[in-house]
Amino acid sequence: MHAENTHRLLRRQIKKANLSDEQIESILPFLKSIDSAYKSFDNDLKHLENVLEVNSNELYKANERLKTENTLRSKEAKEAKTSLLKVVNNVTDIIIEMDENGNFTYLNPAWIKFAEESHEESIGKSYLDFTPQIKNFDLDLNEKILNKDFSKFKTVFSRYNKAKEVKWWELSAKMIHNPDGEIAGAIASLVDVTSLKETENKLIKANNSKSRFLSTMSHEIRTPLNAVIAISNILLMEDPKQEQLENLKTLKYSSTHLLHLINDILDYNKLSSGKLKFDNSAFDILKELTQTINSMSFSAEEKGLKLNVSIDEAIPQFVKGDSHRLSQVLTNLINNAIKFTNNGSIDVDLRLVEQTESKAKINFSITDTGIGIAEDKLHMIFDRFTQAESDTTKKFGGTGLGLAICKKLIEHQSSEIKVESKLGKGTKFFFDLEFEIVSNAKRTEVAQANISDFKLDGVKLLVVDDNEINLIVVKQFLNKWNVKYDDAKDGEQALEQIKKNKYDLVLLDLQMPIKDGFAVAKEVRLIDDEYYKNLPLIALSASVSSDITDRVLHAGMNDYLCKPFEPEVLFQKIKLYSSHKDLFGVK
Repeated sequence: MHAENTHRLLRRQIKKANLSDEQIESILPFLKSIDSAYKSFDNDLKHLENVLEVNSNELYKANERLKTENTLRSKEAKEAKTSLLKVVNNVTDIIIEMDENGNFTYLNPAWIKFAEESHEESIGKSYLDFTPQIKNFDLDLNEKILNKDFSKFKTVFSRYNKAKEVKWWELSAKMIHNPDGEIAGAIASLVDVTSLKETENKLIKANNSKSRFLSTMSHEIRTPLNAVIAISNILLMEDPKQEQLENLKTLKYSSTHLLHLINDILDYNKLSSGKLKFDNSAFDILKELTQTINSMSFSAEEKGLKLNVSIDEAIPQFVKGDSHRLSQVLTNLINNAIKFTNNGSIDVDLRLVEQTESKAKINFSITDTGIGIAEDKLHMIFDRFTQAESDTTKKFGGTGLGLAICKKLIEHQSSEIKVESKLGKGTKFFFDLEFEIVSNAKRTEVAQANISDFKLDGVKLLVVDDNEINLIVVKQFLNKWNVKYDDAKDGEQALEQIKKNKYDLVLLDLQMPIKDGFAVAKEVRLIDDEYYKNLPLIALSASVSSDITDRVLHAGMNDYLCKPFEPEVLFQKIKLYSSHKDLFGVK
């Protein structure tokens, strides 16, 4: 074993032990093993030192990079915070932060618009300090805020400023939570929506003004029209000469056509504003169709057209729905078919689509052999004030509202009107409507209400109307039906007559001087006597405002009849209420 090759630590140990060459020789394998171990350890230690040095250098470099990145991030964060503050401090909307007790912890400078004090003055105050001037703040919402019972909400409220001006605000708020999920407060925004609210109010006023104007104009036009139609009916009932009959029919048709034009404009206005109400009463659908066809037959005959009707025998006779709106749609469509057909026929078909125990779906179709509609015009015929060709209005007349009204009326009943047409070949309009089937018990009731041979002899009523022509017209009908009557020209006279005499019913105009029909009805109902509480009061008016029926019933009247009316309708109303006068306490 060479000393120079032996590990220094081993040489030192051999020297300390003072071993002879013979002793060394005897343990030489052992000494070589120790020498090898020492040298291996040195190699491992050197490798470890190299690794540590490399890692140390890398760690240093990583640390330097991290310091640089932290510096950059800190700078970016500061810049982002500065930018955010610039935005928050300069937005026109108000931004609010509250703690869990509703106290302000942050308010941006725009807050002064709402509170009229700086955000510094308001920090730490409760939102409740600023609610006394709020006019219509939701009390339930206020309770939710106090009890922290919301995640987010939005509301609009008004508040007086120091100048006593009303300002409208939209409040949006959201609850915020800490890392443990506990409520830490809320963040909210306030937006000044005063200009939007003022515009909305102006639009509402303008719409109300439009409705009042249409209602007033309707009343003014329908009142004289009532006389024209009624006198036409009276003359037709008096067995006129053959040469007069044609003129009277033309007069009635023209006046009725004018009424339809007025009704189209008013109905479209109601449909557009969502104020048109639909009835749901039992009626005889077969009789309704027959009456509609009969009213159109004269126009068809005049043009030499055949008006054919085909009704599926499986269709239930008595159903529940709005018979007036159904008649309105069919009248519009049949009238259109007659108007745009010069030769041939109009076919009206009713088919049962499907039926359950309680409901029946019926398909209605109106097919003509008229001028037809070009394919590229079909998509626009249901638009308001639009007809297929630019000269159609000049040629055939009309408001251009009929089909638009039909479309809306059918859509309001959860259905859809469709059209098929070929230019020069004719047009077909069709739609489905679902009705509730009336039970057998209700059929009797409906059938009895339509008995036409009831005599009005012995019936006594009061007619109240300030318009002399309207009185003359109604009296003419009453004379023909052998009805006894008194008349009154204003509300005060009407009350005197009602208190002096016993009537089977009262026909009561609504718009009158001194005291209108609503006031008369209310006073009659307040009289402490069963007769006056149950006396049938039927309102007569040319007004067609959307709430007229509600107002009539609210005033205590039993029914409403719109002028102009067909004599048969007035007859049925008088018959219905006078035939049950014992039920109303009239003796």
